[in-house]
Amino acid sequence: MATIKVIGKVKTDRYGTVAVLVGRYPAGNAVFVNMVNRRGEPIATFSVNLVPYGAEIADDEFTVKTWGGNEQFVAPMLAAGWFEDTGRRVPTGYVEAQVWRIKDAKLVPERHDEGNRASRAAMLH
Repeated sequence: MATIKVIGKVKTDRYGTVAVLVGRYPAGNAVFVNMVNRRGEPIATFSVNLVPYGAEIADDEFTVKTWGGNEQFVAPMLAAGWFEDTGRRVPTGYVEAQVWRIKDAKLVPERHDEGNRASRAAMLH
C-alpha cells in the first residue's frame, strides 16, 4: 500500500500554517497534494486527478486545482520550493489545470504498483 507523506508546512493567509501531504490517488496512480491544519483536519485538496480522464503526466508531476478557492495557495506552495510549474495545462471542463513537478525525487510518493511488486518479491524469497 502506498503511503502518505508530510513534506513540510506552508503559511497561508486564511488558515495559518498548514501541513502539506503527498500520496497517490487510487485511480490512475497520480500524485495527490492535500493540506491539513495542525489538528489534521482537511483544509484543501490542491491537486485534481485527471489521469483517469486521459491526462498524460510524468510520475513526478501532478495536476493542480487552481480554482474554487485554491487560488490563495498557489503562491505559498511555489514559494515553499518543493514544486515548479511546468507551463503545461490540461483542460478540464471550463478551466485548465496547471501541471506542476515535484523538484526533489525523495518527495515523490511511491506508486501503488511499486509497493505491490516489492511485497510480491519479498514473499517469493
